Amino acid sequence: MKKILILFFTYFFCSQVLANDWRAKKGSVINNEFKVNKNMVLPLDEGGWTVIDRFSDSVTHGIGVEGISFVQMEGKIPVKFFEIARATGLSKWQSYLTSFIEGATFNPKEEGCRKRQHYNYLNFYKRGSAHNCMWVNILDVQRALNPSDYDSDRVFNLGIRQWAEKNEIILPKLYLTYNSSFFSTRVRDQWYVMNYGVTPQKFANYKPKFTSRDTTEFHPDLIENFPKAKKIMNNWIKRSAQFHREFELFQKAKKSQKLDLSNYIENTKKINNTNLKKNKSIADQLKTLHDLYKSGALSGYEYETAKKKILNK
Repeated sequence: MKKILILFFTYFFCSQVLANDWRAKKGSVINNEFKVNKNMVLPLDEGGWTVIDRFSDSVTHGIGVEGISFVQMEGKIPVKFFEIARATGLSKWQSYLTSFIEGATFNPKEEGCRKRQHYNYLNFYKRGSAHNCMWVNILDVQRALNPSDYDSDRVFNLGIRQWAEKNEIILPKLYLTYNSSFFSTRVRDQWYVMNYGVTPQKFANYKPKFTSRDTTEFHPDLIENFPKAKKIMNNWIKRSAQFHREFELFQKAKKSQKLDLSNYIENTKKINNTNLKKNKSIADQLKTLHDLYKSGALSGYEYETAKKKILNK
């Protein structure tokens, strides 16, 4: 009996450790979701996600920072990427750190939670030191990986550049990107930031005509001249809104802290009760379900759940 108990607890605690994807090593793969623990699971697009870069550091007085980058590959091309980072142990030093977090979130040199000419969508909540923000835009890969020599971003991008060079990776010119930031001591003493991107080719079978941030047809100042690009971006904003709703659930955000995304998130219960019932065959139901997922109406988690229900009938 004693041996059985030892084996059980060894298995239990080891499985809990392995479930924490912050500990995933370079080259390892996670599937379909990012797990922190059984109560914090973030659904991702289906398939394997390979770790290509990670960092962690203990700053001072119990404050730690860590981040990890994943990709989905097709041949030598990373068609999707997912990056998530957090700062921990912030509650004791909140009064000192609030101004830094606000500055880094709402007034950075690049990007951040503020209106930018090249942003296609911005939505945020802010009250006191708490915030919840999302924005959607185009990522110019060369601009992001090769900023000016004095820019500190070159240090943080070094691991990704080295990975691309070492593995002869063919980097896309552009990604459709979703970005988010969340901090609330009412929820936990951690600040989370996240980026998620997919190539236009992968998302909508579309090859961009122009591939720099300020000249691409996806730029808000130019998009009205390109109806197809406009439709793709609208669908991407819908998908990003659904992903952000999952991010809020992952964070356990309070109801008052959640963003109003009703213009972009459809009633999935209504979709499940009408669209799917109109189709008789399993193949037709799966096709309808996949179309809803690709349009952004369903999240990755909802898509996988609904697919399992159809296949298990």
